[in-house]
Amino acid sequence: MRFWPILVAMAASLVLAVVAYRLIRPASPPVTTVAFSELAQALDHRDVAALRVADGGARLVATLRAPDHGSSQIQAIVPERAVSLSDLQQWSAHGVRVTVERGGSTPTADLVIQILSLVVILGVVVYIVYRQRGAVASARFAVTPPSRHLTLADVGGAREARADLGDVVAYLASPDRYKAMGARCPRGVLLVGPPGTGKTLLARAIAGEAGCPVIVAAGSDFNEVYVGVGSRRVRQLAKRAREQAPCIVFIDEFDSLGGRRGRPNRSGEEEVTLNQLLVEMDGMEANDGVVWMAATNREDMLDPAVRRPGRFDRVVEVPLPTVTDRAEILRVHAAGRPFDSDVDLERLAQLTVGHSGADLANLLNEAAIIAVQDDCASITNAHIEQARDKVLLGRVRSGVVVGEAERRLIAIHEAGHAIVGLVACPDDRLHKVTIEARGRSLGAAHFAPESDRHVHPRSYLQGVIAKALGGRAAELVFLGADAVTTGAGADLVQATSIARRMVAEFGMSDEVGLISADPAAQGGPPSAQLQGEVDHAMRSIISAQARRAEAIVRAHRDAVEALAAALVEREVVSAVDVYQLAEAHGVIPVRVTA
Repeated sequence: MRFWPILVAMAASLVLAVVAYRLIRPASPPVTTVAFSELAQALDHRDVAALRVADGGARLVATLRAPDHGSSQIQAIVPERAVSLSDLQQWSAHGVRVTVERGGSTPTADLVIQILSLVVILGVVVYIVYRQRGAVASARFAVTPPSRHLTLADVGGAREARADLGDVVAYLASPDRYKAMGARCPRGVLLVGPPGTGKTLLARAIAGEAGCPVIVAAGSDFNEVYVGVGSRRVRQLAKRAREQAPCIVFIDEFDSLGGRRGRPNRSGEEEVTLNQLLVEMDGMEANDGVVWMAATNREDMLDPAVRRPGRFDRVVEVPLPTVTDRAEILRVHAAGRPFDSDVDLERLAQLTVGHSGADLANLLNEAAIIAVQDDCASITNAHIEQARDKVLLGRVRSGVVVGEAERRLIAIHEAGHAIVGLVACPDDRLHKVTIEARGRSLGAAHFAPESDRHVHPRSYLQGVIAKALGGRAAELVFLGADAVTTGAGADLVQATSIARRMVAEFGMSDEVGLISADPAAQGGPPSAQLQGEVDHAMRSIISAQARRAEAIVRAHRDAVEALAAALVEREVVSAVDVYQLAEAHGVIPVRVTA
């Protein structure tokens, strides 16, 4: 940050303070310094009208009745503390008006202290105003150094997004070819998608591929309580970008800056800041060579004026990675890490359906940390499994002590989930069943799909609800209605959420029909009658799947009992053992295709 404007302001304040003091203070009469003998003689002859003891008694200033030496005042220097109380009484007896000044600082020192205090106060005020008015925005919106640039080789997956951004790279690399054809570069590119899918990495990679500077900002950098600060920072950012052109301006978390105008709880200052951004992107200033890029995971919150052509011309979807993308992302993050021969990244990509790029990077990092803690020379598949369990289920809580009766109850609950899931929802592959206390749960039956699914049939969603209610069904069958526990709380949340979406969004209820209860479709909140029909249909779906789960548990009671006993004995039962045990007791999962 540059301090010279503050120093100039402080120096100017000092000069003004000195000049003002010289102009305002009264002119002091000249004082002639004489020997103490002359002053004593004047006192003896009663020529002194007033005497002032100054500087703690080290200086005597006398006011003469008749001017002498061309001045009405004379002073004499005496040793410090040489004047006593008896001297003061003696001089007063001669008719002299005697005053004593308190010892300490001189008027000159007082003046210096006052001036310095004034300068410091003015300097602090100037600094605060200077900072809050956005004068340090040049440091905030600094160009990212080339050492932090990436290339598309450092970003795995997102093939469609990289193809859409290829035009930007080609234009920034050789703009003359496009200008000769009359084409112009997209003014703005909006990256939308779930968190962790690599939107920021893509922006950095595009800048690295094009070999041009990139200026990174966040949407919150422009939000201030002071009027005019946000719009001022937008102007400074645009000016800096034009100076560096061709360059890329990347704004992360763009929804905090480009949010919809007129919505509740939005201040006028935020709208002025957005208006300034819209003007800078498509205004009177020349913006050739400046590409605005922004990323958000809340596209529905953006103002319509942001997405019109001429501002953000291109909207690039960055979805969750597919199995092929996940394998590529894993290979990128696995580079430079020592992996054992039993690690199969292709298989790991199949088992991590729904994981984002950030999730995969975190998974491999947790596996590396576990390998270091185990003092191993390489990362094995066991380390990855431990990391996966830690990320999905939480860390094992070794301090939790569970009694034998409660361990059996938890085992029955998780065994019910597993067996019902094998029968009612065979499309999801069982990963493992455990009664270890991890995170907030005391046990889990972890299922994961083996392949990406983009649409889900009604039978699959019904199976997921039945699987979620399998634990409560096992408690009912083995313990009775009066002994059911609170362990199904999270299961009921999951079942209710799926049932509501089936009825209110997907039209999978004969009672409600093909009607959406979404406020956007209804033009506002749904009516009370429609909401009541949705609630009744949800209750019907959940009740039917609860009866189905209970029937499965009763039909395969021996399998649930055997799996619960294995859990009590071993705490963790792998998927291979569960499938063998289920098959031995007549439970044969049959895969249902869409």
